[in-house]
Amino acid sequence: MISDNYFKIFFVPNNLQLARLGIVAAKRLMPRAVDRNLAKREIRQLFRVHKIKFVAIDIVVMVRKNEPLDKAAKTNSLSKLFSRVVTRCAES
Repeated sequence: MISDNYFKIFFVPNNLQLARLGIVAAKRLMPRAVDRNLAKREIRQLFRVHKIKFVAIDIVVMVRKNEPLDKAAKTNSLSKLFSRVVTRCAES
């Protein structure tokens, strides 16, 4: 598990050739469906861009806070977390 103030990432190696992504955006934190869907869409896009899908791993990203962050800050935070996940999996 890796986390920061805004996201928590759980990861486990799998026996497949590609990564699988799960996203948890709680209704308690984001009451509006529009906000939850936007968060999920941004996480999926960053997952694709980061090329983490070529690592055999199962990942669950949990949104921890729904604070008004600009898109660059969210992207930077998730990029750092995804990089840490890849390095930890490479060590294993």
